[in-house]
Amino acid sequence: MNLFQPKRNNKIMSQSHPCMTLALAGLSVAVGAEEPQTMAPVVVTADKLLTEYVQNHPQDVKQVSRAEIIQRNLPNVEEVLKTMPGVDVQPSPGTGSRVSIRGSGKTGGVLILLNGRPLNSNLYGNQDLSAIPVDIIDSVTVFKPPVPVWLGPGGSDGVINIVTRERTAEKKGQTKTNVKLGGGSYGQAEGSISHALQAAGGSLLLTANGNHRDGKRQNSDRTDGSLGAFWSRSQPGSAKYEVNTRYFDSEAGSSGPADNLTPEARQRYSKGSLDTRVSGLLGDKGTYAMNLYGDATTLKDRSQEGPTYTLNDRKVGLKSEVALTEAQGAWEMRISGLLEGDAMDHTLAGEHGRSTAMLGSQYDRRMGKWTASLGLKGTQITGFGFNPGMTVGLGLGLTDHLLLRGRSGYTVNAPTFEQLYQSSHGSVDQTRGNPNLREEKIWSHELGFEYRQAKTFFFQFSLFRTDTRDLISAMRGADLIYRPVNLDKAMRQGVEMSWKEAWESGWQGEMNLILQDSKNSDTGADLPYTPKIKAKTTAQYSLKAAKTRLEASLRYEGARFTSRENLPAQNLHGYTCMDLSLTQPFTFRGLSLDWYLRVNNLFNTSFESHQGYPDDGFRLNSGLQARW
Repeated sequence: MNLFQPKRNNKIMSQSHPCMTLALAGLSVAVGAEEPQTMAPVVVTADKLLTEYVQNHPQDVKQVSRAEIIQRNLPNVEEVLKTMPGVDVQPSPGTGSRVSIRGSGKTGGVLILLNGRPLNSNLYGNQDLSAIPVDIIDSVTVFKPPVPVWLGPGGSDGVINIVTRERTAEKKGQTKTNVKLGGGSYGQAEGSISHALQAAGGSLLLTANGNHRDGKRQNSDRTDGSLGAFWSRSQPGSAKYEVNTRYFDSEAGSSGPADNLTPEARQRYSKGSLDTRVSGLLGDKGTYAMNLYGDATTLKDRSQEGPTYTLNDRKVGLKSEVALTEAQGAWEMRISGLLEGDAMDHTLAGEHGRSTAMLGSQYDRRMGKWTASLGLKGTQITGFGFNPGMTVGLGLGLTDHLLLRGRSGYTVNAPTFEQLYQSSHGSVDQTRGNPNLREEKIWSHELGFEYRQAKTFFFQFSLFRTDTRDLISAMRGADLIYRPVNLDKAMRQGVEMSWKEAWESGWQGEMNLILQDSKNSDTGADLPYTPKIKAKTTAQYSLKAAKTRLEASLRYEGARFTSRENLPAQNLHGYTCMDLSLTQPFTFRGLSLDWYLRVNNLFNTSFESHQGYPDDGFRLNSGLQARW
């Protein structure tokens, strides 16, 4: 079978084939054809849809499955993302994380989805990945820019889609309970538990987890925890119903940079979410999915001087998707729509609201070895009017293993509440908003090739370029407070290379290298948080007899600056850092156990991830995970 050829079956296409729900994000290649087969009906699930997408279109997306999450003992979403080529995650001074895809330092351009619904599309656009417990995750998928228009508003720097796992009917020997306990450096303590059971004709997964860490610097401690309930019910050939509820709470110090210490500043963050989703077949040529969701977020920010500032955010939304396909797979079309309302109330900024409406459609046509793709969307945002978006692509399969492709896309990012009024990406002592910001207009381009040999060898080469008008960047004033500003024009271009290979001896190696250049027209300087070089190489080895799993990761990041002026005092020097991990599975009195050991920053390298926020240095963490 051709690697880049979508799997097809006439009977499934007319009944319930997962590909019917997928419009191609960029390009795919169909070379040759398969004989039709007869198979049983398939239940339409988010996991199967994304798995089909990744298998058939590896050039567009990267995915980490649940099997890999368990095998590598990845503790949270941030660590899952760090294993993916071209993706980097850094902790932020306040709530959330800084996520970078393909060398971009612009976290705000990354759209995060949970089962297809936007998590950070609200006015308070925080990246609260810690609120998603790893026990519920079935897969994490990253779309690199330019991304499919139907995924949602924004996403100029990429999209992350997190899919929750589903349990079907009870099976003998199937794991129901998972417990994890661990601890380590700087008072690190972590624990989690999940339990699966049958309820209301479907499957129910209950989760709870908690973490604490003191940190190396004064007032850099953090304590957080979450509770969740995830229910789903589905039957072959019928609709699938899902109801997910989550609550997350954290309390953390905000220590401030070295030149503006805030040893008394604290933040308390809490968020409750409710998601409902219905999906199923639409006639004999399509599928549908509809998400109805809501969030309630509260942030209390106690400043160094003593006053406490409160932010309340209430969001409700509806997202729907319809996918149609020709029986033989010659064309596919996907249509998606989104309606979202967001109400904000902040002690300093007052009350603000935003409504967002989006309609997008993408059409893909296969013509022998060629595939053409065209996507269009329109987004109406309160205060920023109508904004168009588009993607266009062309792909060519030269052989069963070699694919050439080119893609271009245009999107618009509206400023978030944080950027306009009061940032919560740190203490009120450190940041302020700018109500005069304009929306960003971004053109993205990619040209490259990919070679894949079964599951043993993979190599990808991509040239990329991004041009932005009115880029939102940070500027630090004489009062040492960061404020966002618009840059007239900005450019970023470079090359990304990824390699992965596995050997029968048990070794597996992978590497990602990004070389890039950037410039803003206002000052002629580099863009903030955009190093000229980023490199990461990882080696894994499995001892077959003992089942021991070893992993070592070496990463390098070149020098970069924290604001648009590129002043010497704002320079973050380049660094090289090594991490190690070891996992040893064993059984004890019938229990399946994993002992894990993680070492971060093995050689105690001193570096800054943000202006005045040095890394904690050498860290060790160990614990046990039990499943029964």
